Amino acid sequence: MLLTGRKVSAGEALGIGLVNRVAAKGEDALLAAKQLAMQIAKGSPLGALYAKEAVVSGAELSLQQALGLEADLNMILQSTADRAEGIASFLERRRPNFTGE
Repeated sequence: MLLTGRKVSAGEALGIGLVNRVAAKGEDALLAAKQLAMQIAKGSPLGALYAKEAVVSGAELSLQQALGLEADLNMILQSTADRAEGIASFLERRRPNFTGE
């Protein structure tokens, strides 16, 4: 799409994973976007940070380098308090309280 300029419908964009959600006709798209943002904000801030880092930095790397970056970032996340909190909250069947540490 980037190189060809081909347009895709909202449904196709959803189907190929280009977008996370499509607002229904008549639905408040801004409200839907805010709801998605709130859902993301409930997750681990470090997980979101490193996921974004992998995508942004990885786009300019070879496949091998990008996989190495992903592995490195994953290793960093394995030692965080947020990871331990995520596991504990799952086992205790409660909502996690992520601190970004």
